[in-house]
Amino acid sequence: MAVRSILFVILVFILSVLALLYSSKFSRWLTRSLLTWKHGCKEPPRPKINLDEINRTSAQNCTSLDTTTQLFNEYGKTYKTKRGGTVFLRTCDPEVSKAVLSTCFEKFGLQPIRYEGGNSFFGNGMLVTDGAQWKASRMLIRPTFDVAHVANLDRLGPFVDRFMSLLPRDGSTIDLLPLLKRLTLDISSDFIFGRSMDALSSPESGKDFMNAFHAAQRDVVIPNPALRSKEHYEGCQDVWNYIDARIDEAYSRISGSENKPPSETKHVRIIDELVKVSQDRISLRFLILSVFMPAHDNVAVALSNAFFHLARNPESWTKLRTEIISKASERLTYDLLGSFKYLNWVLRESGGPDGRSSLLVEKGDLIEMSFRSQQRDKSFWGDDAEKFCPERWAIIRPTWEYIPFSGGPRICPAIKLVYAETEYIMVRILKEFSGLENKDKVLQWVEERRLTFQSRNGAKVALVP
Repeated sequence: MAVRSILFVILVFILSVLALLYSSKFSRWLTRSLLTWKHGCKEPPRPKINLDEINRTSAQNCTSLDTTTQLFNEYGKTYKTKRGGTVFLRTCDPEVSKAVLSTCFEKFGLQPIRYEGGNSFFGNGMLVTDGAQWKASRMLIRPTFDVAHVANLDRLGPFVDRFMSLLPRDGSTIDLLPLLKRLTLDISSDFIFGRSMDALSSPESGKDFMNAFHAAQRDVVIPNPALRSKEHYEGCQDVWNYIDARIDEAYSRISGSENKPPSETKHVRIIDELVKVSQDRISLRFLILSVFMPAHDNVAVALSNAFFHLARNPESWTKLRTEIISKASERLTYDLLGSFKYLNWVLRESGGPDGRSSLLVEKGDLIEMSFRSQQRDKSFWGDDAEKFCPERWAIIRPTWEYIPFSGGPRICPAIKLVYAETEYIMVRILKEFSGLENKDKVLQWVEERRLTFQSRNGAKVALVP
């Protein structure tokens, strides 16, 4: 009798669980069906592919970018996959990017993806947060970037002078990428930390900090703290200690500048502007780190890519140099840099089954946007989308098809500063050297994945005075 009672209880429990699961699934199915009908949604293609294996193989073969584009060509601008129980919507559709980054911005976020792993290094910085925390961080840094692209142009001179002195003038081969990285590390560390790393003076200068930075950055994708390496935590602490020391210097510098004439305090530094408005040293540390993360080598990678392509397209180099030399006697100002149309062109060059139906995105779905594939979509850019062709910018007017700095509320606040620095450095090189020759046996651009994708072979060239 007792056994029957126990079996009956177990049976009732099992049936109850099954009923609950069925009810829950039915409820989700019904809700999804109603939303699909209401908004006219259509299901995107759902290819049966092993995305993990594809990603692993393409990374090993240095073909991640091309493989991603090939998948879009095969399955459409938006398709759906499932990995580890999570639904992924992969897209290169400008309209989806616009919805996620702008028109429906409040409905999407990156904190659920980044925070669990990233906060071990970036704390509550704006790279890993959404909502009020992100808005507060954004509001603190935005005013500085609104003026820095003009106010800080003159500060580039000494750094670029040192860089130019290291360029060979005998026609010998140089890989510009490592040297450009040392240059932009000096510029960014001076602007962000208030003290240059002086990497151009010595390749070893700043090396300890950057080694710690890379060690800390390496494990931020691991959500489980116990699985992160000892080097990760040591790197985090070393980087934090360095930034904390720079914050102390900034407080001293600001308190000592109150009695100085305005002309002596004109130099704009991120760290100085932030300590004027906040006494929260921990928040300042993570905010400054969030700025340094994308800033320390992105300009170098962009310049390296530009020279990589110019060395293989001498007619573009000639057109560009003709434009620059025509105003060689004029002082390099922000307005003058903005007037170089061909230079701007060169730098820019470096939904459902029908593509128009609404997409149903449920809570918990991940949207993976491929800006690189978006910027090579032949239906918009033409059949020569993969070809280096600055002249295309004379007639094409992209909106969400071209967003290298993202878009909407999260658009990079340093966009004007990045363009100004990149243009300034390019103009200085073009004014001094009449020719550029490719010295790389590998003609094709081969990817290397870092924070951003860069040329695996750098930019091996010879500069002709």
